[in-house]
Amino acid sequence: MAFCVQLFLKGRRVLVAGGGRLGLRRARQLAREGAAVTVVSPRFLPEFEGNGWELIQDFYSPVYLDGCFLAAAATGDPKVDQRVVREASACGVLALAAGTDEAADLRVLKSGEEGGLLLACSTGGAFPALNRPLLEEMKRAAAPFAARLPLLRQLRQQLLARGDEASRALLPRLASLNEEELRELLAREKGGETK
Repeated sequence: MAFCVQLFLKGRRVLVAGGGRLGLRRARQLAREGAAVTVVSPRFLPEFEGNGWELIQDFYSPVYLDGCFLAAAATGDPKVDQRVVREASACGVLALAAGTDEAADLRVLKSGEEGGLLLACSTGGAFPALNRPLLEEMKRAAAPFAARLPLLRQLRQQLLARGDEASRALLPRLASLNEEELRELLAREKGGETK
């Protein structure tokens, strides 16, 4: 069983061990989240150049974990990846595994966004190729909810600002209302300002 959370990496220093395809994918993912990416590898694919990442051409060593918030093991060599995970954990650095390393602190879920909703899924390593079609199904199912999200956000803010018992009691019911009902309720809450 896993405890799924969002991890905010903006400005955090992260180490990616691996200069191949997996390391590149992991570095791109982490950079998209605002992390300060350092990559260590004896060799790099040409695509690593020009991304603004710190590239260290060397074999992985625990010395590169110093000051890191997270370390991603992505060398493609299971023994080296296990070492990265083990040594990162020992240093108090979150360890992200490429595979199903039991010692890792984190694994990446297949994720995507649908109209402001963050969706994620994982087969827990049982059959990773299933994650993509699962996520596509989730996006289709989420679309009607995503369309209502801006209205729900506005109503929630207004009801929380009011702070009375009736407003708090209404909050859990909002998710079951359709778009038209939400617009009507929002218009009433705003005193007729909204159509």
